[in-house]
Amino acid sequence: MFFTCSLLFLSFGTLVPVEGTQTFDDVVNIFGDKLHIMRPGYQEDRPVTVKVNMIINDIVMDGFKPVMTLDMFVRQTWQDDRLSFKNNDTMSTQPITLSGEDKNLIWTPDLIFDNLVEGFVHDIFQDNNLIRISTNGTVTLSQRVSIDVRCPLELQRFPADSQVCYFGIESYSYRMNDVELLWGDNPVKISDDAESWDFDILTLKTSKSAKFYSSGIYSWMEVKVIFQRHMSIHVTRFQIPSILLVILSWTSFWLPGRVAHARMLICILLLLGQMALSSLPRTLLLPNVPYLTFMDILMAINTTFIFLAVLETVAVAFLHRNQDQRSSDDGVARPEGGAETIPMTDFGKPGQSTSGRRLSGVLAKLDFISRIAFPALYLLATIIIYSLVFRH
Repeated sequence: MFFTCSLLFLSFGTLVPVEGTQTFDDVVNIFGDKLHIMRPGYQEDRPVTVKVNMIINDIVMDGFKPVMTLDMFVRQTWQDDRLSFKNNDTMSTQPITLSGEDKNLIWTPDLIFDNLVEGFVHDIFQDNNLIRISTNGTVTLSQRVSIDVRCPLELQRFPADSQVCYFGIESYSYRMNDVELLWGDNPVKISDDAESWDFDILTLKTSKSAKFYSSGIYSWMEVKVIFQRHMSIHVTRFQIPSILLVILSWTSFWLPGRVAHARMLICILLLLGQMALSSLPRTLLLPNVPYLTFMDILMAINTTFIFLAVLETVAVAFLHRNQDQRSSDDGVARPEGGAETIPMTDFGKPGQSTSGRRLSGVLAKLDFISRIAFPALYLLATIIIYSLVFRH
């Protein structure tokens, strides 16, 4: 270790130690012995102020898993007067640069992400650590890290939802009277190339506070990211097909009552298709959340309207059957085998019974009311549910 430290210092010229050191050997001994153990200012009983900056290279929010993934550069800056030095040659302002495992030669903050699921420091070729020590003792540590942090999801408004994710930073072992964390200038910056395909990043906020544990009070900082989900893909895949199924169910109101079997077949097939479609978001996308989402409510409304169309078709078939029975009682001929052969022009003939004409009027009126009521009520229900969701 003495040999490594000597090379690092000699590569930048002859060092003349400042305050607290007498010889070059003392500086090397500090690097190799004390500086990686004792924090700066411990003898003066003052905390080390650590300023933190971040540059987010990539941010991934799945939207259906409670995890946010970030790839970023984390930069920490603090003052360590024990590392201040002077240089006798022309490189008097040139800082000392360390990298890789050389980070262990000096004291560094022991920051942690308090809601971390998994993370690592990149180590392609060697550990992505950069330490720059200025002549006045200012130390900058830059690391490239990738982390997965917990992000509880609130999916009640899916797919019109927004998600709030955060990650906190604190010192693992140093209390506030030992290490104080502060945000540096322009604390968190998102790279222009960083994007999340399913979400837009609405806002990014930073804050600072303190956390209280049984072992003491610790300095704590937070980054809060607010995402807005892209609705278009979910509207295209689920909502529009479901709306079309509802509209198709209304076509049965325009078919004559004597083709009740065809009307029933159309509505039942549409109902089965809607039920299958409404199960897809839960099956393919959503986790097993114990509450209804906006998508569930929309699908339930569409399913209900198709089911009501089935009930209307059943009512028409029942009334039409009663009409047929009354017509047969009035002498309407039937072919052998019992199948009814009433031509369309037979309805409403002057010779038709009063009860038959009354039922024909009821059938026509029921279909007429359905043609207006179903679209109007469906539009009203859709407006109400959308207004409730987007009101906030």
